[in-house]
Amino acid sequence: MVSTLVADRIRWRRDTAERDRDALRTVFMEYLTALTQARDAFSRAEPRPERVGKGHVVLGEHGVYAAQQQMELVAQRPVVERAGRATLSVLDFHDVVVAGHEPDSVEYVRSWRAAREARSVLIEEMKAALRRT
Repeated sequence: MVSTLVADRIRWRRDTAERDRDALRTVFMEYLTALTQARDAFSRAEPRPERVGKGHVVLGEHGVYAAQQQMELVAQRPVVERAGRATLSVLDFHDVVVAGHEPDSVEYVRSWRAAREARSVLIEEMKAALRRT
């Protein structure tokens, strides 16, 4: 009887951990999808200097903030911090685009690379979090 209870407890823990990992993976994917959609929308934006500093509106429209808030509820601090940096890097990219910098300009390329790098660092942290779960 004891061995059955122990086996059931082990199976319950494994099932719980798997459900937690799946939920975390879903939250991560929702955030990354929203952030990527916003970044891609920014890359197609027309220059409008009056829009500099207003990328947060579009991030909200693409669900970035909602997805980020969900992640803040379930993810570990390192993931949340890197997600915040990724969000800020996309906002910086927005400002470069709407300020009128061309895609071949130093400013555009630098901000695009910074956004891509922040996303890559975030993804690595997300993978590590999923392995720990």
